[in-house]
Amino acid sequence: MNKNEFLSEVTNRVDLSKKECKLCLDAILDVIKDALKQGESVTLSNFGKFKMNEIKAKPMYNFATKQTRLMKARKTPAFKASDNLKQSVR
Repeated sequence: MNKNEFLSEVTNRVDLSKKECKLCLDAILDVIKDALKQGESVTLSNFGKFKMNEIKAKPMYNFATKQTRLMKARKTPAFKASDNLKQSVR
């Protein structure tokens, strides 16, 4: 399901126009992105938790050049589904 299909489904379930649903979805996603940028996690009850994971620096071997180089440490967004969500989709 892509974003347009998702918005159509939400529009069918609530009494809002597709334009209003799009504004709400964009605002929700922006709030989540801003919180993650600030290092905060976002927990939605009975759905899951968005957070930033830290990946440590580690050596990587390039088989083509036969050289080892250090992969930089970085942060990446992650989502962990709640137990309730896991149970409801089984």
